[in-house]
Order: sequence, then structure tokens, then C-alpha cells
Amino acid sequence: MTIRMLLTLGFFVAGAGNAPPILAQTAAAPKFEVASVKRSTDCDTGGGRKGGGAILSPGGLSLACRPLMAFIRMAYVDYADGKERRQGRPLPIEGGPAWINSDLYTIDAKPAGGETQAMMRGPMMQALLEDRFKLKMRRETREVLVYVLTVGKGGPKLQAAKAGSCTAMDFTNGPPPAPGPGQPPPCGFFRFVSNGGIDTSGQTMAGLCMQFSAALDRDVIDRTGIAGGFDIHLDLSQADLFPFASTDNGAAPSDPAAAAVAADPAGAIFAAVKRLGLQLESAKAPGEYFAIDRVERPSEN
Repeated sequence: MTIRMLLTLGFFVAGAGNAPPILAQTAAAPKFEVASVKRSTDCDTGGGRKGGGAILSPGGLSLACRPLMAFIRMAYVDYADGKERRQGRPLPIEGGPAWINSDLYTIDAKPAGGETQAMMRGPMMQALLEDRFKLKMRRETREVLVYVLTVGKGGPKLQAAKAGSCTAMDFTNGPPPAPGPGQPPPCGFFRFVSNGGIDTSGQTMAGLCMQFSAALDRDVIDRTGIAGGFDIHLDLSQADLFPFASTDNGAAPSDPAAAAVAADPAGAIFAAVKRLGLQLESAKAPGEYFAIDRVERPSEN
């Protein structure tokens, strides 16, 4: 898996004490000056647009051949507050008719002034969906199963990050390009090394939890109380960390309150964490989810 692929993967952590708030559309948010929403008819078999996929430009937004659920997830979860939120296990979105996962749409929109891709994909997309699809969303909280990351009995075995060991990444306008030749790797990302295992530089405990949330059967919350960044090696394979395929179809995940079935508490991730002087423990914590109360097919424009 390349760094570019890792940059496009997201990470989400449930729990009020660990995850940033998911913000809903507000009246003060900017709106697109011009927007076209059309049913897609020229999609290739891979779900893309003939002649090109997403078109990224500071002056507008062009996204083709996506189900409405993908736009909803983009607007209310991935970019809800106008900043990209890297997340693995997606925030559940429940309800709505079957066509929101099957009908494909193309949205081309332009703002009146300069806006970031994150703002256009988040708050401005929320306003567009509420206007054209008559979308009504409801956000609720329920108690869900999680893992908490804590310090083991012998104390942490962590190496503080060396100065210049990684390159900070700016996600304001979507996934940034990977660092160029000779530049340090991106801060907080996992990279698979040739001699086996995974290295990560400038990694925080919260970031580590976010990464593990993408691989385990439930979200991971940081309760170590350890601040700062660290250069970490993990004896893990790609299969250990990325068992779930990353897609952009917006499919709703299973009920987060359901019993855990995927992760093995005595498996590779738990063992790798233990070697860092940390441990993962089962617990319960508040977890957010969205419910679709109303949605309609848009009229052609």
C-alpha cells in the first residue's frame, strides 16, 4: 500500500471524550452560487466518469457518478465542519430509501467567492443536499462498544519523535500529495517498511487510536494521558491493519451497538500495543450516529 493510498484512507474514533464534534449545517454557512445536480448516465463500470473522475479546483466542485449516500457521508461526516476528518470506521448513517445507495448523481457547483474544497464538500454540500434533495438529518447518541488505550503495568516504551522526522500535512483542500523525494514521511501515517512491520513518525496517542479504529471491530479511545508525538515501530502486516476495503459508495455500516465479532483480543494488534507498554481494554462509551428522516429525488436542472 502506497503513501498516497494511506493519505486517502480515513479514521474515526467514537466517544465524546475523544472524537471531535460532528457539526450540522448552520444558517451562516456559505452556499454555492450556481449548482447543477443531475442523474448520472455516463458512468463506467468502476463508478467513475467517462473521461475523468472528480475535478478538484479552488474555484468549484465537480463530483460524478456517486450515490446520494456518498454525498451525505461526505457532507455530514468527512467534511462536516469545513475540515477533512480522517476516519476509518465510518459514522453510521441509518434510514432512507434504497435508491440513495443505487442511483448515481453528478454534482457541479461553484461558489460566489474562493472557498476551500473542504468547505465546499462539507457545510456548503449540506446546504445543497437540503435544498435539492429536501434532506432532513437527525443526529443521536447511543452507548457503543469500544476499546480504550491505556498504559500497561510496566509503563510506556515510547521514543519521542526526533526533530524533522516527519512532514506535517495540510488537508484543507482534500488529500495532499505525498512528500517529495528526500522529504521526511507524513506525520502520523503508517508506512510499511521493506524489512517487515510498520513505522510511523510524529505519532500521537490519539492518532494511534484513530489508525487502530480502522482495523479493529470497534473504535479505540485514548485514555493514556500521554501527550506529544513519537516515532514508533509496530510488528504488524498490511493485512493486520487494513482488513476492511476502503470504498466511496457511502454504504451504511452495521449497528455500532451490536456485539463485536471481527477483532481477536489476543491478535496481532493487541500484541503490538503491549510491546509499546500499552494495552487495549474493552469498554462502553457514547457514540454518535445519523438518521435520515426525509429525502426526495431531485428535479432535473
